[in-house]
Amino acid sequence: MKARKQLATVAAAGVLAVAAAATTTSAVADSFTLRIAAGHPSAPLASVNQLNKTFVPNVTKRVAAETDHKVRFIEGYGGTIANLFEVLESTQKGLVDIGAMCSCFEPTKLFVHNLNYFNPFISGDPKIMGPTTRQIHKEFDYFNTVFSDKYNQTYIANGAFDDYGLGTKFPWTKMEELKGVKIGAAGPNLPWLDYAGASKVQTNLNEVYNALQSGVYSGVVIFPAPYFGFKFGEVAKYYTTMGWGSVVAYPVTVNNDTWAKLPDSVKKIIMEETDVYNVAVEDEGVRKFTSALANLKKQGVTVRDLGDAERGKMARAIEPWVNEKAAEYESKGVPGKATFKRLMELSIKNGAKPVHKYAIN
Repeated sequence: MKARKQLATVAAAGVLAVAAAATTTSAVADSFTLRIAAGHPSAPLASVNQLNKTFVPNVTKRVAAETDHKVRFIEGYGGTIANLFEVLESTQKGLVDIGAMCSCFEPTKLFVHNLNYFNPFISGDPKIMGPTTRQIHKEFDYFNTVFSDKYNQTYIANGAFDDYGLGTKFPWTKMEELKGVKIGAAGPNLPWLDYAGASKVQTNLNEVYNALQSGVYSGVVIFPAPYFGFKFGEVAKYYTTMGWGSVVAYPVTVNNDTWAKLPDSVKKIIMEETDVYNVAVEDEGVRKFTSALANLKKQGVTVRDLGDAERGKMARAIEPWVNEKAAEYESKGVPGKATFKRLMELSIKNGAKPVHKYAIN
C-alpha cells in the first residue's frame, strides 16, 4: 500500500513537471507583431526602402531561425499608418512600434538631429558621413537621450542620404542668379537658400511635383534619386549637383514599452540588423546617386555640377549661420560648438575634403 502511494506521488509529480515545462515553453516561445511606419513611400527613398527590403525580412528570418520566437511586421509606409509629421508622436504613444522619421519635419523636437543640415558642404559621400555622424551620436549622448527622455523611444538606426542638389525649371550657373527665385526645401535646409539670395518655401516630397508644375516655386533642394523616382524632371528640366552634402537625418526608433516586452534574443538581432540596414541605406544611396543622374539625362534633364569655386563661395557665405546654429545648441544645454568641431574633424579624418573648413567660435 505504502509503495503504491509513493508511486502515485511520483507520477503526480511527473505530471506537474510536464505541465510546468509546457507552461514555460509556451511563455518563452512568443510571437510578436510589430507595426513599422514611415511617412515617405518606400521605393524612392533609401531610408524607407531598406526597411522594407533589408531590415524587416532579415529580422523576421533571423528571429525564426535563431530563437524560439516569431516576429511579424505590419508595414505602413507612405503615410498609411502615420504621415510625415506624425511618426514621432505615433511612436511615442505606441500606435507605431518602430518609427522612421525625417528630423527635417521635426525642426523643434528633433532639432539636434539636424546636425548635418547645419554643417553643409562637408562631404556628399554617404559612406563617409553615415559612419562619421553615427560616431558623433555615440560620443555625444544627447542624440540618444532626446528620444528616451522626452518621447518614450529608443534610437536604433539612421542611414545617410546621398548628396543634396538643386532641381530648377531654368538654367543657372552663378549663385547670384538665384536671387529672389522661389525655391522649395524641407525645413532645416531652407537657410541654405537665404545665403544664395533665393526666396525659400517650406515643402516636402509628396507635394513637390504639383508645386513645380503650378509655379508655387521654381526649384527644389533634393537629392537626385527621388528627383528621378518622383519624376520631378518632367516639370523641372535642370538639375545641379550642389555638394551641400550627405545628411544623417532619418532616425529609426522603437517605442520603449514595446522594447521592454521583447526578449533579449530578439533585441540583439534587431540591433545587429540596424547595422546592416545603415550600410544598405548608404550603399543604395551611392548606387542611386550615379544611376539617377544618368537616368535624369535620359529623361531629358540637363545635369551639371556647381563647381568648387561657386561651392566654396556659398560655404564661406553660410559660415556665420553655422556658428549661429552651434550657439543655438549651446542655448539648449548641449555642447554644440564641441559637436560641430568634432564633426568637421572626424569627417576629414574619414576622408571628407570640404571646400571650406568652418571656424566655430
